[in-house]
Amino acid sequence: MSLLAFQGQTLRKHVNAMLNAWESVKGKYIPSIIRAMKAWGVELSREDADRLMKALIILHDSGKGAELYQDYLEGKARLSGFRHELVSAYYALKILPQIFDEKTAFVGSLVVMLHHEPILMGQVANLDRDSLSAEVALDRLKNFDGVVPELNEFLENSFREHLGVEITVLSASPDEVVRAVVELSVRARHLPDAGRLRLIVGALLIPLVLCDYKGAEEREGETPKFAEVLEAEWLGVV
Repeated sequence: MSLLAFQGQTLRKHVNAMLNAWESVKGKYIPSIIRAMKAWGVELSREDADRLMKALIILHDSGKGAELYQDYLEGKARLSGFRHELVSAYYALKILPQIFDEKTAFVGSLVVMLHHEPILMGQVANLDRDSLSAEVALDRLKNFDGVVPELNEFLENSFREHLGVEITVLSASPDEVVRAVVELSVRARHLPDAGRLRLIVGALLIPLVLCDYKGAEEREGETPKFAEVLEAEWLGVV
C-alpha cells in the first residue's frame, strides 16, 4: 500500500515536492525563522532553521496516515469528526524532542497542528479562540481509529534520508493522541505570552503553507481558495 496525501499523489511525493520547494525559497525565510525563534528564547543557526523546516514538512501531513483518512482518499469513508493535522501534531510532539530542544519542539508541534488555520498578517487567527479548545479538539478526533502500518516506515525513512537522524516512532492510539493534542491546545492558549507565541508560530507557518501549496500541484481536485495569494507569495521569492 502506498500512503496517499491526496487523490493522485502519494505522501512521499508530496513531501519530496515540498522539500524541493523549500530549497527554492529558504534563503528568504530562514532569517525570519531565526528572528522569530530568538524572540521565543531559542538561538538557531541557519542549519538548525533549515533542519527544523524540513522536519515540519515531513511531519505536517503524517496524520493522513490514519486508517480513516486513507479510506477517505480511496472513497471508502467520510471525514466527519476527524482532522488529520491533530494527529500530525501528536507525531510532532513525540518526534521533534528527539532532534531539537523542548521549546523548539513545542513551537514546531503548534505549527504542524495549525497549518490549516487562518493566517493573518503573520499571526495565527485562532490560536486563542474557542476553535482550539479542548472540546473542539476532542470533537475533531472522535472518529480516529489508528494509523496504517506504513506510516512508521515512512517517517523513519524520511528523517533518515533528509535529516540524517534515526528516530523512534511511538504508537498512536486514540487515547494517546487525544491526550497529547488537548495538552498542546491548553498550553498554547493559556501561556502568559500567548500573543507573542501567535506571531512566532505564524512566522513558521507562512513558508510551511507556501511549500504545502507548491507540493500539492500534482494532486487531483480543486485548488485551495487562497491559491492566488500563495502564488503571489511564491512569485515574490523565486
